[in-house]
Amino acid sequence: MKNSQGSAQSMLNKYLGRLERLINEYREAELAQFEGHGGKKAKFDDLVWYHVDPNTGRRTRFLCGVHGRKGKGNAGNHPIYALPYPYDHLIKVWIIETTNTPLSVNEKKTRTSVARKLLSLMDGDLYEQSECTITSLNLGARSADRLRPFLAFCAEKGVMRKVNLKGSDSRDRTGHATFDNTLEKLPDIQAVLALADIFSTVFEYVDEHGSLRPGKEIKIHDALVVTFGTLSLASPNRTSAEIPVLPKQRLHCYSESNGEPVYYLDWIGSKGYGNNKNHILAVLADPIKKAMNFFYKACEPARILCRFYENPDQSLKALLGGFEIAPELKRNLNLAQRPNLFTLGYALGFYGANDCVPILKEGVDLTSTYKSQRGHFFEKKPIYSLRPKDQLSVSQTRSAALAGLPHLFGYANMPKVFSDKSVVSVEEVQEWWIAFYRTSILPEFPLSFSSGESSIKLKDAMFCFLGSWLYGAPESVGSGGKVFQKTNYAVVPLASLGASVLTRLVGQGRYTTSIFQDYGFSSELILRPHSLRHLSNTLADLSSIPVEIITAWSGRKNPEQTHTYIHTTHDEKASRVSAILNSPDIDRRDIRVVSQNQLTQTTNLPASVTSTGLCTQNLNVTPCNYLNDFVSQCFMCPETCHIAGDVKTIEFFEKDLSFQTLRLESVACDPRLPNSQAMRQWYLIHSRNTHILSMLNDLMKSKPVGTMIRYSNKNSEFSLTDLNTKIITKVACALPDFEARLKGIIEDKTARTASDANPELRSLLSSFGLSEGEV
Repeated sequence: MKNSQGSAQSMLNKYLGRLERLINEYREAELAQFEGHGGKKAKFDDLVWYHVDPNTGRRTRFLCGVHGRKGKGNAGNHPIYALPYPYDHLIKVWIIETTNTPLSVNEKKTRTSVARKLLSLMDGDLYEQSECTITSLNLGARSADRLRPFLAFCAEKGVMRKVNLKGSDSRDRTGHATFDNTLEKLPDIQAVLALADIFSTVFEYVDEHGSLRPGKEIKIHDALVVTFGTLSLASPNRTSAEIPVLPKQRLHCYSESNGEPVYYLDWIGSKGYGNNKNHILAVLADPIKKAMNFFYKACEPARILCRFYENPDQSLKALLGGFEIAPELKRNLNLAQRPNLFTLGYALGFYGANDCVPILKEGVDLTSTYKSQRGHFFEKKPIYSLRPKDQLSVSQTRSAALAGLPHLFGYANMPKVFSDKSVVSVEEVQEWWIAFYRTSILPEFPLSFSSGESSIKLKDAMFCFLGSWLYGAPESVGSGGKVFQKTNYAVVPLASLGASVLTRLVGQGRYTTSIFQDYGFSSELILRPHSLRHLSNTLADLSSIPVEIITAWSGRKNPEQTHTYIHTTHDEKASRVSAILNSPDIDRRDIRVVSQNQLTQTTNLPASVTSTGLCTQNLNVTPCNYLNDFVSQCFMCPETCHIAGDVKTIEFFEKDLSFQTLRLESVACDPRLPNSQAMRQWYLIHSRNTHILSMLNDLMKSKPVGTMIRYSNKNSEFSLTDLNTKIITKVACALPDFEARLKGIIEDKTARTASDANPELRSLLSSFGLSEGEV
């Protein structure tokens, strides 16, 4: 009924008419990368969508109803939470567009959330909104930045007028206010000292080899929290994006000629920065070494489980590797045999040495017995001797006489699973559990992601946690929102691990106290992990470490970004001006330096040497703010000049060209390409720019050495200048028809999709020697 009313309105209103056509266009698209609840194919009437990344399998939940409804799983999927038509469908269109952009998962969810908030709170239709009406909704301090892309998309599609949304800015922009604001990003030094004290307390009974003293205990989640904090102090990393995906390793050490040792960890980069060997401060090497050695050993049971989930057909010896089984358990096991889920759990120490569960006696058929008599047909069997065909009762309560599953999974009252059966075999339980874990708890398995886009195979992760370690025993009250999340067999996703650390450091949540409060410190103390990144950058700057080295150490590409993390005083900065202006001697024979001198003398223009040529912008007066989508950052900048014969730049451009070509090929093969306008637009623009890079490289190799080459994007041509004769030659940039190329790729992909649409029919026809076209 609501759709028919909407259609009538759209005939009278151009904005609503365009919106309905836009929605119909997206409804007809194949939504292969989206699922509804329960893994079903996504529908436009669903109020919860799951985006499944076709490359990694990462599953992201998007709410599509009225803003304000939270929860997990199917929460928010009731019809009462639906937005009014057509905005309940417009939000799906925006989700499709947003998931096809190169943003982090958190940013995608935030952008769709703020759009949903606008559609929930706005008065009237979207086309009636203005900057004034949107601002009056008070969507939040940072919402304007996240909302602009949505408003721009809607305006581009003609479903509303263009709105120039400005962020509220009542800040004091004086120099002192700006500096005071940057100081607030630094952590409270008392919190840093308190963290050190807590580290000593938590690891009091752990030796330098990572072994816990016999008879002593350690709170493993507290150990995780202080280790994350100490790693953030020892290296300016992104705490939630990088530490959770650290590979399993011990602290590495390197020195030359008996010099001072350099400590480092193998680090997975984020935000486009590659993997690297990340330097660890020597002053913190001892606590880092102790913590890494501890987790190297302590997390091995969870890693072994992950190896089993990937391949259950390995022998117990192959799965365990160097893991030491407790002697009282080892004597009951045959390491050469292939374990099942529960005999593996026994080897990992989940049960007592003599724990038993009731199993159905061999040859008994329960269908011919009365329920009151079934107890006579079960017998106790040690967990270590369970076999795949052994039959377990499906009783859900541990106190029941025949209960086996609650004891095996660690629950007093286990969630209902096998409600249609009286007994279930160990083999069936194992198959169900592995499938359940890989679909409901960690769909991207064997990978696991941090809060950013970095990932690692979970079996290789340094911080690999069992569910009971993070959420408490299954009988405990508290967190553990997903079903079976608290059992020992549920290895925790790395993003959840990182989020739990952040919560403990700042004491967020109604039931969560900070780790500082738990160890007797003031409730005022908190430690925002990103503030430690600011602290390490500032301390490095105070130690006169060059900004280029701080940039690399922090995992950034652009030194300009590093300055926002350095909070030294103006006096301290002024004392270094002479060092900056009087740079050390450089190689005067370098072709860029020779050309720089020629250009300055010939044109009387400023010229600075860059990594790929020269820059004619006066960087002392106007700092560079040019950005592109290439590794070679100056490429296509109107102020940049390249020098023919510059061998280092030519080699660099060739590597960049290879990388950009691979990116284009990856997008061309992506199944989302036919349905994503954003991806198609990127492919056209990037194909053009990559072709220009190829032409530039050819000119640099073929033209006389020293020729100045400059590209004009406005005229789509290269200007070649001979600095000796002052002669300028224009070379037009002939571009192929990339739109035709893209159309061919999409048509070919669509044809192949259609040919694979009904494999059963095609197989049947081929058995008669026919094809679909011949029917």
